[in-house]
Parts: sequence; C-alpha cells; structure tokens
Amino acid sequence: MTPPIIRHRSGPPATPPNNDNRNALILAVAVHLLLLVALIFGVSWRTEAPGPVEVQLWADGNSPVSPPPTPQPEQPKPAPKPEPKPEPEKAPEPPPPPPPPPKPEPEVQPKTEEVDPEIAIQEAKKKREQEEKARQAAEAAKEKARLEEERKQAELKEKKRLEQERQAAEKAAAEKAAADKAAADKAAAEKAAAAEKKAKDDAAKKAAADKAAADKAAAEKAAADKAAAEKAAAEKAAAAKKAAADKALKDAFRNDALGAAGIPGGTADRNQAGGGRDNGYAAKVRACILPGVAYQPPPRSGSGNPTAQYRVQLGTDGKVNGVSLTESSGNPAFDRAVETGIRRCNPFPKPSTGGYDKFIDVVHKMYD
Repeated sequence: MTPPIIRHRSGPPATPPNNDNRNALILAVAVHLLLLVALIFGVSWRTEAPGPVEVQLWADGNSPVSPPPTPQPEQPKPAPKPEPKPEPEKAPEPPPPPPPPPKPEPEVQPKTEEVDPEIAIQEAKKKREQEEKARQAAEAAKEKARLEEERKQAELKEKKRLEQERQAAEKAAAEKAAADKAAADKAAAEKAAAAEKKAKDDAAKKAAADKAAADKAAAEKAAADKAAAEKAAAEKAAAAKKAAADKALKDAFRNDALGAAGIPGGTADRNQAGGGRDNGYAAKVRACILPGVAYQPPPRSGSGNPTAQYRVQLGTDGKVNGVSLTESSGNPAFDRAVETGIRRCNPFPKPSTGGYDKFIDVVHKMYD
C-alpha cells in the first residue's frame, strides 16, 4: 500500500463543506408537534371518575375461580362389518367414510374482574412512554445511521482527495524525473558536443601548428638553400672577380710593359696625349664622367689636390665592363663618387679614329 503523500500548502486552510441541516431541523420540529398533539388528545383531562373498565384475564390450567371442565362421554365405536364374499369380476367398493370429528369442548369464560382506573391510566402512560422511548430510540438510531453515513461519505471524500493528491504528486514526481532526465541528457549532449568541438579545435590547432612548423622548416630550408645559393654565387662571383683581377693584373703588367718609353705602339704616348691618336679624347672622357661625380669638395686648404686613379675595362662597344681603383685619393667618399661617375659614363665616348682601347686609366683630381 502506498503511504499517503502529505503536501504543505502555503495558502489559507480549505473551508469545510457546509452541511445543510435545515431539513433535519424541520423534521424534528414536525415530529415533536405530532407527539404533542398525540399527548393532548390521548390523555383524558376530565376530572370526574371514569366508568368501569372490563378486563379479561386468561390463564392455563385450573383456575381457583373457574370450575374444571366437565368430562365428555366417550363416543361409542362402530361395530365392524362382516367381510363380504368376493365376487368374481366385480368392481371394488368405495372405502368407508371417515369417523365424525370429536365435538370441541366449550370454552370456559374466565370470570371478569374489575380493574382500577388509575392502574389503567398508569399502564397507558407507561405504554406511551415506552412507545416514545422506542420512537426516540428509532430516531436516534436513524440519526446515528445518518451520521455514520455522513462519516463514511466524508471518509470516502477524504480518501478520494488523498488519492487524487497522491496521483498528482506521483504525476508531478514523474514529470520532474522526466524533466531532470531530459536536462541531464541535454547537458550530456552539450558536454559531448563541447568535447567533440574541443577535439576538432585541438586537431585544427595541431594541424595548423604542424603546417606552420612545416612552412617554417620549408622557409628555413628555402632560406638555407637561398643562402647556400647566394654563398655559392658570391663565391663564384668572388672567384670570377679574382680571376678578372688576376687577368687585369696580368694585362696591367702587359700594358705597363707596353707603356715603357721607346716601345712603338705603347700606351704611354696615348695616355700622355689623352687616349689613342685623338688629342681631345681625354677631355671627352672627363666631360662624360664629371656629371656623374656627386661630390661637393670642401674648401681647398694648401696646395694639396687629392687624386683618384681608376683602370677601366671597356668592351668593343665602349661599355664599362670593369672598374678597379689603382690609386686612392685618401678620401673614400671621393673615391666612390669618382667610381660612380665612371660607371654612369656608359658607354665611353668613341675615339675619333680607331676602336676602343681595352683598358683606359682615368685620373680625376678633386680641384681640377
């Protein structure tokens, strides 16, 4: 059996049902009125003495006031009839009639005695009181039955109310359990989704980190390859430059040898004359180089005149293929400005007669 569920209600207490007792009150008043009328008409209010009352008394056996019953003579028994001779093929005779019933004895009339009227009134009153008590007992029993019925009905209503409350409580508990289960399932699903999302994010971050590491490694490898290539190119350029310097040095030694005085076809005469067989070639070269020398010389002090001397290697078309400093002026900025001017003079002016010399010595003074 499920124990009753007690609920606490914060509101005002329930109002008990209002039992309508007006019908019972009206019925009780009517019964009392009827009883009063019966008492009024049933009791004799006369003051004169009542008349004689005849009362019959019956008693079993011999009474001292009544004579014993006279004995009745016995009825003679009928004589038996002779048996008839049997006759063949004759119908049977009907049975003889029953004997007559005995005569009833005469009733003995008891002797009447006179009864006191007061005793009769007391007995009548006592009888009425007994009837009233019986009626009251019947009404009390009826009222008790009605109250018992009302009690049973109230118990049934209370039981029904408790059952409804129990069912409502069970329903609420079931709904709460379902809601809690749904909330737990939702929380579990959200947690699983969050875990899955975190796993995906971690995987994406790891993939991004791996990609970044791979990109970094590739970039470092590319940078290393580039550095190696640049180093190889620099080494190659240095080797080529060294080879060119060695070749230029050899050519310089050769030109120096050719430039010795008294050697026909040497460069000494050409350099003295301004290059080749063109007396104005040196001025042309100076006019081509000077605009490219971006250097503002300081005010001259004394007789010193810094001079930068370069050996320029030219191609057959007059383009500058190489510039090497053969004598510094002592001022690196001036030396670089002169070299820039030489490189900007590209191609060199063409001689009036003949082709370009392979090497030309350019001498540039700061204050000339």
